[in-house]
Amino acid sequence: MKAVVTGSASGIGAACVQALAEAGYEVLGWDLNSPERVDVASSASVAQAAAGVGELDAVVLAAGVSRMAPLLETTDEDWNFQMGVNAFGVFNCVRALAPKVRRGGSIVIIDSMGGLRGAPFLSAYCASKFAVSGLIESATPELAVHGIRINGVCPMYVRTPMETRELAWEAELTHKTPEQVFADYERTTPLGRVAEPAEVASVVRFLAGEESSYLTGVLLPVSGGAHLGFTVDN
Repeated sequence: MKAVVTGSASGIGAACVQALAEAGYEVLGWDLNSPERVDVASSASVAQAAAGVGELDAVVLAAGVSRMAPLLETTDEDWNFQMGVNAFGVFNCVRALAPKVRRGGSIVIIDSMGGLRGAPFLSAYCASKFAVSGLIESATPELAVHGIRINGVCPMYVRTPMETRELAWEAELTHKTPEQVFADYERTTPLGRVAEPAEVASVVRFLAGEESSYLTGVLLPVSGGAHLGFTVDN
């Protein structure tokens, strides 16, 4: 079995590489920080990388970026950067790699709870992830004709370098300490903690494989219950 994983150098992407390798996949990692230096926001870079991959059983699109800012202070560069990597990057990779996926194969996209509901200071990020959610649902019937499934995994709080940066930004924007913001994350998650990347990767592995053969077009919250919007005392 063979899979491509974007965003493979860190965070959820790196955990997906490990999870798929443990399941027996030959994994091709694409990242700006990998030896191949694949830029998902570049059509030429993705086309060049895709040309040599051969037939694929699974594609996992985990490359993503975020920047927090009040809406009225969001710059063109902030907007274009997030839309370019998160939205166009997913479209770019699906367009290039779907023809490589065998009948019965799977495309799994790391979407976000930000692709299902908005959040303060994340207008550009959420807009980019709503675009991803729309692409997944729109692509579902088209890819099904070719026997390919496509699903989105929607995490909320995950212990990754990107989440650490967001924690610091949110603390500054809300005049709290990072520790207070982290406590808020835990308090609004029924399971009482943030996710580890491996916990998200295990869901990706399931959606990539034959065990999920009748699942397509799903936007699956992997949030410890935080997507329900409850505040809990653990």
